[in-house]
Amino acid sequence: MVTIDISIEDITRLMGLKETLSAPELDKIIAFTKSEVDSEPDGPDENGHTKVAIDVKTASRPDLWSAEGIAREARGRINLTGLPRIDFPASGFEITVEKEVKEIRPFIAAVVAKGLKFDNFLIKQLIQTQDKVDFSFGRKRKRTSIGIYNLHMIESPIEYKTVSRDFKFIPLQFEEEMTIDEIMEQHPKGVEYGHILSKFDRVPILVSKGGVLSLPPIINSNDVGRVTEETTDILVEVTGTNHQAVIVAISLLAQNLMDRGAKVETVQVNYPKGYGVEPELTPPIKPQSIEAPIKEINRYLGTKFTKKQMKTLIEKRRHDAKIDGDRIIVEYGPWRSDILHWVDIAEEVAIAYDYNKLEPTTANIFTPGKLPKSTEVENMIREVLVGCGLQEVLNYNLTDEETITSRVMRNGDFVKSTVVSLKNPVTSTYGFLRPDLMPGLVRYVSRNSETPTPHHIFETGESVRRSDGRIETYVSAAVVLAGADETFETSHRILDTLFRLTGVSYELEVGNSHLFMDGRVAEIWVDGQVVGHIGELRLEILELNGIQVPVSGFEIDLTKIAKYSISSYYSDTN
Repeated sequence: MVTIDISIEDITRLMGLKETLSAPELDKIIAFTKSEVDSEPDGPDENGHTKVAIDVKTASRPDLWSAEGIAREARGRINLTGLPRIDFPASGFEITVEKEVKEIRPFIAAVVAKGLKFDNFLIKQLIQTQDKVDFSFGRKRKRTSIGIYNLHMIESPIEYKTVSRDFKFIPLQFEEEMTIDEIMEQHPKGVEYGHILSKFDRVPILVSKGGVLSLPPIINSNDVGRVTEETTDILVEVTGTNHQAVIVAISLLAQNLMDRGAKVETVQVNYPKGYGVEPELTPPIKPQSIEAPIKEINRYLGTKFTKKQMKTLIEKRRHDAKIDGDRIIVEYGPWRSDILHWVDIAEEVAIAYDYNKLEPTTANIFTPGKLPKSTEVENMIREVLVGCGLQEVLNYNLTDEETITSRVMRNGDFVKSTVVSLKNPVTSTYGFLRPDLMPGLVRYVSRNSETPTPHHIFETGESVRRSDGRIETYVSAAVVLAGADETFETSHRILDTLFRLTGVSYELEVGNSHLFMDGRVAEIWVDGQVVGHIGELRLEILELNGIQVPVSGFEIDLTKIAKYSISSYYSDTN
């Protein structure tokens, strides 16, 4: 969810309405855009703006994180349908990209907007959009960031290149030249965002014959990068590490500027040969398209719309639509990165028609709903362990390599042979699916080592391993007891209570484990197979994790005992 501040008078004008809306009227209209009024109106102020906060209830629509975006989509309900104009003329401006930026911040797009009438309110609205898109969609400027410049101080071509960290320019809101390193250390924006470029010896820079534009994604220059109420023509650029995200951001900004009455023009971006991206005009002047099966949309929604009715509904959502036999071809703006499948078009139809008007239907299911066996086992284990005085812990299914290897005395071969890793993790902290539960509980005790002991904790949940070329999911339960008096025997009492209450017969046999001390570890056998291990944590593991007290515990694979009469247990206790 994203919250933006807008003026009711301003958004009324953007919607093409003559009479100013009240807050309740606005709230009713913008429900069409997955938004709602979140505060009482504040104003009007001395400039005639009645300000109000709007909650946008979607994180996948950065084009709605502005008054212009909400108004553009809302007009489909009020007075204007179909795809907005995107066939902008060329500005004649070019950006030349040097090959060296590819390994740092490879992509850039830009647009020119002329004839704007800036005032303090419009500047704040533009900066608000910049901040919201940079923070959420741009992942705090790491994926994308936006720069805005005074066009009259720029000469084409603009160079997007790298410079050494002793390069100097005057950053925004400062009066003296500073090196890149000085900006990182002393400028507020350098301190906040400098980590994005901290590992690079050379950094990206935007320059033209008119001077330095900016150090993306950190800070603009103090002359070219300053927009005031005297500014009429601007250049807006987006740099980033994801090409599609850069194009989405520049496209939505171009539409916003056009909705403000600007003359919008494209900028040519020239990538070098072998860069991996062809030279392109930005923003793109052709819509995206997708085919959607009319019959499937009706089946999916439980409706009986005719082809013409469905076309009309789609156009209300500010798309162009063309009927082609049993399909409908939808053309949508390049700022709509959320449209990936015909189901997304079905959602557009439902919103345009109004979800509240859709008649509920009875699901065609032939079997009664019930919990799967694995969940019954989990719930039973959870109930017993809570009854034993243990506290439940809920760790993430995703984890990091150190937690499941070196912290519990495993090596990298275990990861290669057994652990399932993510191909493109958002962060290294969540790069692997956990293969078992005990490492997460050990980490929990380690992070709470300053809290008074004892710590009696448990967890039930899924873990995933690779075995013989297959990926298998297990449901496990693990218990950890940390305290001065915790031994093999204290964990054994918990295990014995658990199995006695569930009617499971078990045996313990001498075993070994990477987790538990030799001579203080046993295999847990049920029905002729090993279902887990119990023991006292190795001293080396305690030392590696900074744990100052003895730790004992066990982990069992619940999928191997699911055949026992868990259902009868529930019927007896309930």
